[in-house]
Amino acid sequence: MLAPYVRSTTVQPASCRATITINGNSMIRGTWSLTEPLVPVNIPATLVRVGESKGISTDVLLHNTGLNADMFGDPSARLSYQQVLLLAENLIRSYPDDSLGLDIGAAIKINQFGMLGYAIMSCADIRSALQLGLRFHPLVDPAFTFEVVEQNEQSAVRLTTHIPIEHIYRMLCDLFVVNFTCLARFLTGRDLQPVAVHLNHPRPQYEQRYKEFFDCPVLFDQPRTELVFDSSILDEAVQMADQATAAMAENQCEEILARLGPKEGIVAKVRRILLRNPGLFPPVDVVAGQLATSTRTLSRSLQEVGTSYQRILDEVRKEMAIEYLRTSNLPIEEIAALVGYSDPSNFRKAFRRWTQHAPSYYREDRH
Repeated sequence: MLAPYVRSTTVQPASCRATITINGNSMIRGTWSLTEPLVPVNIPATLVRVGESKGISTDVLLHNTGLNADMFGDPSARLSYQQVLLLAENLIRSYPDDSLGLDIGAAIKINQFGMLGYAIMSCADIRSALQLGLRFHPLVDPAFTFEVVEQNEQSAVRLTTHIPIEHIYRMLCDLFVVNFTCLARFLTGRDLQPVAVHLNHPRPQYEQRYKEFFDCPVLFDQPRTELVFDSSILDEAVQMADQATAAMAENQCEEILARLGPKEGIVAKVRRILLRNPGLFPPVDVVAGQLATSTRTLSRSLQEVGTSYQRILDEVRKEMAIEYLRTSNLPIEEIAALVGYSDPSNFRKAFRRWTQHAPSYYREDRH
């Protein structure tokens, strides 16, 4: 298993620390909010189509969202994340089973990424396609982020988005692993298989459905959601590669992103700061300073997207603790210290609150 807190190299977009002032209020540049129209209609339109394929009416899907069906035919239209979340809630509530994320992941095609999709299809190999996706992912979904952890024999593509609504997050985990796998197969024309699929949610009743997409171990209750694969896949050629088209599409992506402004999620920025020095977690005022803003503004920005500094810190600590439990023989006392707890009993209480399990559950269940 990968050990990202020790040796990994993570490819991520550069963070932006500048601030802007609107109506006298200092705001963090690069944040996204629930009410700002940032999300292109392409992916939400896929949610509608998947729902309609199961007999769910458009009226039910769009109930209370402020959307109408005509908007999905307008390529310039953008939705707020609040509208997308309401649409997702309506779809989950009416869907006949809980495997919605798998169906959406399979339904999303590369051309629905707009100009970014054309740029990715023209890349030379999977590595450059992932790098392009990392750079321009806000053009598709500003709240959806991922990381590429490249090591020697095995690498991973890892979901880093933070959605504070549990059932939507679970759906997004399924969507992520299926969609990234399907896109890699489309780009290369080969039936590529990951070495393992890790999911950061409990084992679902529809576990057998994963076999439709993966011929590899699918593990649940993992510290993070990720696709682990042979590093050689990064060098797989993209079958529609074209250098001139790639350069043209990339330039257009640059222009579109410049018009929108950088929209990297504030949660991703806070997580990155916390992961720079695992175990030595700075207080919220220090994090705010590194983002060139005030503690109050940072807290308000996090509240706007339904989370808090403490919640993000707990998520990072939980991921690290599970990783140490699964991949090392360190005693509980040392693991507690590594994630910032001087008292092991307080760590055990916090761990049970995070996972509903004792630390021994993950050590005994080691794969």
